[in-house]
This record gives sequence, structure tokens and C-alpha cells, in this order.
Amino acid sequence: MSLSIPTPHELATRLATSLAQQSFTASDGSTVRLDATAPGTFEQVLSVVLGLADYETYLFLQGRALEFLPSTATVGPGGLLPQHADIWGVPRVGPQAALGRVVISATQEVSVPQGALLTVDGSVQWALNNAVVLPANGAVSAAVSCTSTGTAGNCAANTPLTLVAPMVGISSVVVDQDGLAGGAESEPVESWRSRIIDKIRNPYNGGTVQDYRAWALSAGASLVHVVPSYTGAGTVGIIIAMSGPRVPTREEIARVQSYIDERRPVRGNATVYGASFVIQTPTVRLGLDNQPNRQKVQAALAAIINGVGIGGTLYVEALQAALFDTVGAQSVLLNPGADMAFAANELPVMGDIQWEDGTP
Repeated sequence: MSLSIPTPHELATRLATSLAQQSFTASDGSTVRLDATAPGTFEQVLSVVLGLADYETYLFLQGRALEFLPSTATVGPGGLLPQHADIWGVPRVGPQAALGRVVISATQEVSVPQGALLTVDGSVQWALNNAVVLPANGAVSAAVSCTSTGTAGNCAANTPLTLVAPMVGISSVVVDQDGLAGGAESEPVESWRSRIIDKIRNPYNGGTVQDYRAWALSAGASLVHVVPSYTGAGTVGIIIAMSGPRVPTREEIARVQSYIDERRPVRGNATVYGASFVIQTPTVRLGLDNQPNRQKVQAALAAIINGVGIGGTLYVEALQAALFDTVGAQSVLLNPGADMAFAANELPVMGDIQWEDGTP
């Protein structure tokens, strides 16, 4: 049962009622009663002021009571969500630096030292993780990390880079086909809260499916599917996708793998894999075909398809219900015509809807 907080007026009325029940004997022997309902009297001002003060006390107590539960605790001044996280061992995922690989080409043999800085326009820089030696007229793939955290370090595939300190013989530096990814701000509060509550409901249990899922999420993955005996008896497959969703880079997979290896049971043979995206292009015939309806249907079906998750099942009935709720029964879902069960490593992702003309 929630605490009912009286209004300042109700509190002032209570005080006025209490004062009215008090009586005093004046120096002349007459009886004096306090009337806080009389306009402009000291008693009236006192009841209003004390009513407001008591109201603030109620609000404070309500706020503190809400902090006692992880579901309503906050992270602001006086917020107790960090304490809940500390008690249950669920630290917040901090800001992450982008990782990836670049392809360096040279016209002559060149040694590029570890820590050599790369940039696009000087605003963001990436550093080589290890020194590399390039043969004449050759190219080498090198791992790099952004020198700062956050999304600014993410960079699209095939983006040309330059060395901050130019080196003779280097002809080009280009981001490889996976791009530089994984740069992120601090974990959103609601995502952190969800992991704390999940840990309370499912405490560590020696390497269960839930344990591996929690570890992968804590390492930065956004979607996780854990498959026991994935490649044989005694193995565990951990299929992940990153926020977006997008396919994780090799470096992100390695980061999640390292995090899990530090926590898994000694005999746990667990391997992290990137999810394989399966683009979905439903076919729809609208009863009233116009751009607003198309946008509504696109959003409604995307919510269903993108919510299936890795290795899940896409139910036609759910798509039909979303279509009906959005634009009515005169519209028809033509494809898919049957439920779709995806492989353990597959993640359905919404693509463009194929619109069929004609009256249903």
C-alpha cells in the first residue's frame, strides 16, 4: 500500500482543528480560544506555514522510501541505486573506447611504433595497440583503440585516416571492413537498473545460462543468447549483438570473451560468437495506402521483429495483430505466411516492407 501524502491545505486544516481544541485563561480571567480560521490572524499564518513545512517532510520521507527499492532508486544526489548495485555486485558499465582494425599500406619497408596516433580531422585519435612492420609495397592489418571514450570514436568502414606524425613510406591508412566500433557513453540508468533487478532474481549459480548472459551484458553486449552444448558436450555458445543492433567486431567479441573468461567456472568451455543478422522484408497490402499508414505499419512491425531476439521465433499472429491494431482489418500481411524459427546464432532485423498495390 502506497503512502498517501496529505496536501498543504489538509495539513493546515488539521493544525487549525487542533488549535481550536485548545483554551487558555487570560490574565483577566477570561477564557481564550485560538481560531486559525480567522483571516489575517497569527494562528492562520502559523497553520499555513507549518502545513507547508510538514508537506515538505512528507515529500522527503516519500523520496527516501523510494530509494530503498532498486526499481525506484535514483543515481542523483542522495540516490541509492549505486549502493544497490554495489551490494549485488552489478557495477555500471562505464564509457567504452572504440576498437577495431585499420589497413596500413607502404611503398617501402616501414616500422610503425606502438601507440602511433591516427586521425581523420584531428578531433578524435586512435592509437596502434602494437608495433607493426610493413614490407615494401605491402599492407598490414593493425589493431587500434580510440584514445578517448564515447561514440565519437566509432568510425565507418573504409574511412581514410592519417598519421598524426607523418612517416615516410606510408601511402595510406584505411579503416577495415568491420569499421571502428564499440565506443559508447556510460550505460543508461534503466539498463543498469534492469541488470541489478535481474541479478537479484537470478543470483550467481556456478555458471548457469543466466550467469553467462549476465556476464555478457556486463561486458557491453546488448543482446545475448546462451546455448549449452553449442559445439559439443561441455561447451557453451554465447551469441551476442551490440546496441543498434549491429554485429560485434572481432575486438568487441574478444573483449566480451576476456570478461567472461575471468568469471566462468574453471571447467566452463565458453566461446563468444557474433550474431548473424537475417533481414526481414514483410509484404503488406494496405486497405488505405498512404504515407502516414506506411510509417505506422513500418514502426509496428519493426517493434515485433526487432523484439524476437537471437535464436527466437517470429510469430505470424503477432505481426497480424500489430497490423490490425495499427491500420485496421482491411490491411493484409502477405508475407511471411508461417512462423519462422531462427537458428541459435540468427537475429531477425527489420528491413524495408514490400508494399503490394491493389484492393484486398
